Amino acid sequence: MSNIQITENRLGKYSPEWFYNESQTSEWTTFTHKADELRKNFINLFGIEQLKSFSGRDLLTSLFYNDEGNKSNLCYMLEMDKDIREFFGGISGGSAYKFGLFFHKKTKRWTCGSPSKPIQLTESEAIQKAEEIRNDLVKGAEIISSFGPLNSESDYEKLYQQLKDIPGINTVWKMKYYQMLFPTLFAPFYGQDHQINILRFLNQNPSDIPFIRMGQIALYVKKCKIPGVVFGHIYGQNIGYNNTSNDSDTNVLSDRKHKTRYWMYTVFDDKSWNECQQKGFMVLGMDDIGDYSQYASKESLRQELIEVYDNSTSRKNQALMAWNFANTVSINDIIFAKRSNTLVGKGIVTGSYIFDALRQEYKNIRTVKWIQVGEWEHPGNAVAKRLTDITPYTDYVEKLTSIFAPDELDNVDTQPEVDYPTYSSTDFLSDVYMSEQNYKTLVNVLKMKKNIILQGAPGVGKTFAAKRLAYSIIGTRNPDRVQMIQFHQSYSYEDFIEGYRPTENGFTIKKGSFYKFCKIAEEDDENDYFFIIDEINRGNLSKIFGELFMLIEKDKRGIELQLLYSDENFSVPSNVYIIGMMNTADRSLAMLDYALRRRFSFFTMKPGFNTMGFQAYQNSLKNDAFDKLISCVKQLNSKIEEDVSLGEGFCIGHSYFCGLTSDTVNVQTLSSIVEYELIPLLKEYWFDEPTKVIDWSERLRSTVI
Repeated sequence: MSNIQITENRLGKYSPEWFYNESQTSEWTTFTHKADELRKNFINLFGIEQLKSFSGRDLLTSLFYNDEGNKSNLCYMLEMDKDIREFFGGISGGSAYKFGLFFHKKTKRWTCGSPSKPIQLTESEAIQKAEEIRNDLVKGAEIISSFGPLNSESDYEKLYQQLKDIPGINTVWKMKYYQMLFPTLFAPFYGQDHQINILRFLNQNPSDIPFIRMGQIALYVKKCKIPGVVFGHIYGQNIGYNNTSNDSDTNVLSDRKHKTRYWMYTVFDDKSWNECQQKGFMVLGMDDIGDYSQYASKESLRQELIEVYDNSTSRKNQALMAWNFANTVSINDIIFAKRSNTLVGKGIVTGSYIFDALRQEYKNIRTVKWIQVGEWEHPGNAVAKRLTDITPYTDYVEKLTSIFAPDELDNVDTQPEVDYPTYSSTDFLSDVYMSEQNYKTLVNVLKMKKNIILQGAPGVGKTFAAKRLAYSIIGTRNPDRVQMIQFHQSYSYEDFIEGYRPTENGFTIKKGSFYKFCKIAEEDDENDYFFIIDEINRGNLSKIFGELFMLIEKDKRGIELQLLYSDENFSVPSNVYIIGMMNTADRSLAMLDYALRRRFSFFTMKPGFNTMGFQAYQNSLKNDAFDKLISCVKQLNSKIEEDVSLGEGFCIGHSYFCGLTSDTVNVQTLSSIVEYELIPLLKEYWFDEPTKVIDWSERLRSTVI
């Protein structure tokens, strides 16, 4: 082992003694005990002798992702079990092909090979393949257990000579398996970037072989005299990915560290974009500065850009893009590609940064699996930079995610769990001006009926509340489990379920939004999914729902009916909830179809002026004119309720007055609300009673003068 000289400061921070001292707390003692229990349970299930005992179909379902939905198999435990991920590090990402064998949910066949060249197997062939993989795992474990002490890097090199002929010995899942069996011999770091960053931090020369790199780190951990998982978590909390990271406040082993980021990527030109699609990557320019990864910081990158190009600008944006491209973009991050203000693709990052010196141009590369390619209108103005981290802008990400409906699901059967921001009932009541009792009633009714319509006057926040209602039940702001569409008079069964669409060679059946959403929910039956329909009463409901009139009923969930065009049997999963919105003040709409009305519960949303949330918001503004205007609107609502031709369904909602701050709540803003939103509404309500319009218009105007 090379001599370790860690000199972060004079006090010996990050030395073996420092790590040891950091671990001497009751917190880490409890942590170690829990890790030991988890490891013991894992070995009882999948130790060497247990692996040898499996045979036949039992071998398939005990080791691999399977058709029985069994979540106690080896692959699931290593990749998806939350406790094992949290304590021993994550290996999620890519696809189930990495395990060498899995049951493909879409083809309903046992599969091996690769995503580009899948090989389908019969069950007997799959059992034979499973035996080969199991025998290799056992062989490796027996070699390791009989090798003897591993006290130096050369010992690990000698061990590897005995292991190297075992297929896939350096794959992350096998490295994690052996770490679980032999915790003192291998450090719990499986990804190449992690291993290299840690070893460089320890002033060691990383081996080219991942398996040996685990051993190199383990040798240092041994000097710290603490368990490897404790070392990993302390390292993660204090150093992170590397010594210059400002993103190191969470555990480097934990999946929470690996939050999926979302990026907006601007393609260079059609030729470059075509190559990106064909070869499965994205590129960045600035080739003259060479390999981005050679620069230790964004500042050194910026200085090089100034020197190579010119100092006419600060080059901060270019430096940030290059740094992010090489260091921040991670495997499983989501890439949205655009050309000007048109979206052209969505992809998943599949590999590390590459500098290819042999390419004539665009030598800086990240491999990307482009899931969808086409042209979509961008919602609003798009960012101009070549590469932008849009993760913090959750509403924007939600819009983009909804645009790229899962038309073509990739072959990834095991996706990493994204750590979305938590969202609780408390968050809902903070955002949506509704009483706690009404919220509880709303949730209970939705769970009982599975289909609900939020009805109410304009401005009560129906659309705003719908998504947040879904998030509060899910527990996180997860846009993957919520989809929103809007009905209109041209919306049809073909848009909703399926229908023929023209192609270059004729017509083909295309699946609609609700069909695709149900299929996604069906694959994830342990979680709730929410399909939100804005303006539900504006569509021709009989035409749109077709045979789904029956299938959406709570007691008919899971029952299959044959679809109109494809002759396919289809059912609505029990974990799909439908939330519709309906404006009760819209005179132009006919009554809601009675056949559909029976299948929905109706929840009336009322103006929230008297809720604790709105009152806290109003008090925070500290504006007399605003207070007077709200008081006047409350009086106006009382008159509207008393009017036999209107009623409470026409009351003015609170959302007209939301989103203001102490800086923006002024006479001009309030006058605009009165003149251009409230008074036109009154003219529509009392079109045949102009004196009422004049009277209340003057009252409203007088509050903001």
